[in-house]
Amino acid sequence: MRVQLIDIVIRFWRWWLGELAACLPAWLRAAFGRRRRHLAVTIADGQAAFELDKGKVSTTLGRLDLGAGDPAEERPEVRRIVRRARAASTPVSLELPPDKILRRIVELPSAAAENLREVLAFEMDRHTPFKVAEVYFDYRLVATDRRQKRIRVDLVVASKAVVDRELAILRAWDLDPDRIGPTGDDGADNNRFNLLPASAARDEGAVSRWLSAGFAVAACLLLAVAVYLPLSKKQEVLAVSQARLAEARAEAVAADALKQRVGEMAARGRFVVEQKRSKPTVTELLAEVTRLLPDHTWIMQFVWRDDGLRLSGYSAKPSSLIGLLEQSELLAEVKFNSPVTMDSRVGLERFNVSAKVPGRGGE
Repeated sequence: MRVQLIDIVIRFWRWWLGELAACLPAWLRAAFGRRRRHLAVTIADGQAAFELDKGKVSTTLGRLDLGAGDPAEERPEVRRIVRRARAASTPVSLELPPDKILRRIVELPSAAAENLREVLAFEMDRHTPFKVAEVYFDYRLVATDRRQKRIRVDLVVASKAVVDRELAILRAWDLDPDRIGPTGDDGADNNRFNLLPASAARDEGAVSRWLSAGFAVAACLLLAVAVYLPLSKKQEVLAVSQARLAEARAEAVAADALKQRVGEMAARGRFVVEQKRSKPTVTELLAEVTRLLPDHTWIMQFVWRDDGLRLSGYSAKPSSLIGLLEQSELLAEVKFNSPVTMDSRVGLERFNVSAKVPGRGGE
């Protein structure tokens, strides 16, 4: 119980120092971060490598061949390695080599920054070959394009099965890592990847639960003071959603209006085509008049304008022309426009006839 209480106090001290460090300027945090130590454990190719990192300087403490038996049997050797480096109270990190992680840059809308972890979890199967239930992940915002309203996120994903198996090995060695990340992660201490699942924390007993309850009370008090912050964020998300909805509605209205215009233009085109089809062509009308007129009749003028046809010429029997022309389905209301007169030069009577051309079927 005494050892457990000391471990809890050490964890609380680390957390408290981390919160205080977050209040320092970035250059001062970087200066302290270069001197901060942590024990890095990497498991690969049947071996566990132990390194003591001091900022940018790493010292190899030793390597341990992993057997096929119970990892707890290797606990004494691990303790000797850690004791030699005086790293018993040093924070522990489990580092994953490149072949155990998937890392890629993901582009998202700027609005996703408000709930970035939830968005990445929801779209995990779209950006990676895995479902969110199969992996542990962490991310880092690397760029923001305000003009395009896009953000770029550095996403790191690791299989739950692999991480849980290696966590079990470290727990068997009495090593409880407070960070899991890729090897060679050179980010600042407050900006390093950490894939450690929230459910990986050990049950620290009654004292741990008492401290957790105290922290929960403090968190509730702070939440009561800053309750407007999450409400404000939700309002911003709602405003973005409403703006997108308004844009979508405007685009839908514009698409409907364009569709209606296209339909009207198509209807007009069909009307013109039908009107043209309903009227005979000049060739058809000329052939029809030629077929009906007798051989003793000559046409000098053939004028078709709008729906009216005017015929001028000479005929031996002009009085029969009206009846002949009225036999045509293409002509209607055939009549003389002027009295018939005799032309002594040609020995025939001159006539002027007009008719309407309503079209096929009398339309």
